[in-house]
Amino acid sequence: MLSTLLCSLVALGASAPVQGPPKLAVHAVRFFAPEAKQTSVLALLQVPYAITEPGNNRIAWETTVRVNDGQGNKLFEEQWMSGASAELRMPEAYGLEPLAFPPMAPGKYMIVVTVKDSVSGRTATVETPVEAFSDAPMLSDLLLASAMRVAQGEDTVTAPGEVARGNLRFQTTPELTLDALRPLLSFMMEGYTSTQATASTKLEVRDASGAVLVSLPAFTQVLPAGGGVIRGAFPLDGLGEGRYQLTAAVTVDGRTERRTAEFGVGNLEIAMQRDIAMRNAGKAVDEVYFGNMNEDELDAAAEVLEIIASRSELAVYKKDGDGRLSLNAKRRFLIEFWQKRDTEPSTEANETRIRFYDAIEYANREFAEAGRNARPGWKTDRGRIYARYGRPDDQTAFRNIGQAPPVEVWRYTQGRLRFYIFADRTNYGLYSLMRSNDLDEPGQPGWAEIVTPELITRELEPFLGQTFCRFSGTDAQNPSLLCN
Repeated sequence: MLSTLLCSLVALGASAPVQGPPKLAVHAVRFFAPEAKQTSVLALLQVPYAITEPGNNRIAWETTVRVNDGQGNKLFEEQWMSGASAELRMPEAYGLEPLAFPPMAPGKYMIVVTVKDSVSGRTATVETPVEAFSDAPMLSDLLLASAMRVAQGEDTVTAPGEVARGNLRFQTTPELTLDALRPLLSFMMEGYTSTQATASTKLEVRDASGAVLVSLPAFTQVLPAGGGVIRGAFPLDGLGEGRYQLTAAVTVDGRTERRTAEFGVGNLEIAMQRDIAMRNAGKAVDEVYFGNMNEDELDAAAEVLEIIASRSELAVYKKDGDGRLSLNAKRRFLIEFWQKRDTEPSTEANETRIRFYDAIEYANREFAEAGRNARPGWKTDRGRIYARYGRPDDQTAFRNIGQAPPVEVWRYTQGRLRFYIFADRTNYGLYSLMRSNDLDEPGQPGWAEIVTPELITRELEPFLGQTFCRFSGTDAQNPSLLCN
């Protein structure tokens, strides 16, 4: 059906009982199709990974969705398999799947979802009642989200973790919980009018006892003939941990209708632990790895690609002005970039991408240069070679040999033999590439004078099995030593 989205939910309640790990749940939001006079339902299925058992480094389950009418007769049924990496099996992690149903005529229905673990055979079932609108409503149900955006222009891709409704893209769950890492509460409803009309919307946040904690000023907007979307977002500053309710009162032509929806505010420390765990758990999957990044992190992930990519390949990402990529287009660029380089596409993990960014992290930690001309490790000669080829098979260093500066030699013996000679001409750990047999890394002219013929003939030639220097000249007693 629809691909599983990686999500997480942790909630500790102050104004309501403390919640444990997420449970199997379905949340249904009703919309109305005025022309057909039918109800369309957007339902979200939450499947906790903890209810599964791992097998061959995977977790997998079979989902059966059935819709019954008010008399229990089956009207609709669909079945599919879903799965994820076993690394994601942690208490606060779950898969989220949007469910699509045929339009519903007026009446009462029951959505029945059964999830069967593919290893243990255990099943879990949840039933969610839905009543289709009997008459044309003024409003759809109220939908809450932790983030919401409008897809514009060419940016119509639904990113990992997002759900689509028309041109809106939002992140939500059946038991929505926000925290200081996600401090904005987004909301949307559809308003239905036969003619153009002005809608006035008043929002209130109530605690578990029904007391009003936040009352926002009313705002107005014009709904076109046929209806439109009422949406917005506001911060949750000052709300403690617990469960709350948002009430939206919308007035059109003197008529007022109200819609309510629940949400929670969670613990910041647990949220931070959750985000770290989710990033680490989803590290192997390109969509999850880049889907968890903000724009600055995406730009940093793209910048280092100059080590392995051509300028023309990166030109698309680096466009300015009107051609500049959107946030989601940047994610898609990076996902596709690494999918093309995945040497083992049969596995869920992209080992090539993992090795590269692990190497970048190592290079930044081990080879960074400080001082006035400070550079991150990946921009140094040693960092660049390490990121491109990984740890050398052989590595040695030479110190205090004659007039030579400190020298490091790296050798790669797998496949084509490659060597790289680095020298620290400053004695401050700022190594530069002097000589290599890699045609893409030409080194520096006059390298032999810097490294000194003494070090070359005494140490480098025996270590590498290469001849760089030879004697020449007409004076047999005092031949000249020439190095290339």
